[in-house]
Amino acid sequence: DCEVLVIGSPTYYFDVCGHLKNFIDRSYSLYHRRKLAGRKAVAVAVCANKGGARTIETLEGFLNSHEFSYLGWVRGKGYLEGEITKDQKGLKRAQEIGDKIVQLLKPHD
Repeated sequence: DCEVLVIGSPTYYFDVCGHLKNFIDRSYSLYHRRKLAGRKAVAVAVCANKGGARTIETLEGFLNSHEFSYLGWVRGKGYLEGEITKDQKGLKRAQEIGDKIVQLLKPHD
């Protein structure tokens, strides 16, 4: 029932974590009836150094398969607590996507 699904994962071995992969696999029952089609979504990945792009690809595959209206992605780099705040490119992208969501959900008078 959400207006925008923000789905994300840490990157483990160049892909989504196992818990999220289980979630994706278990959503298969919704696929044939197009229960998620048209809903809005954003993909988010965090990685220490490499593999974040592949994590985003997996999330995009899930969202595209279910025909979500895809609003974009955010990928951040960081390993230790708080380190993500040093990723200026990732923070800028997160701000842009956040602004997009706010504009989308803002009441249009």
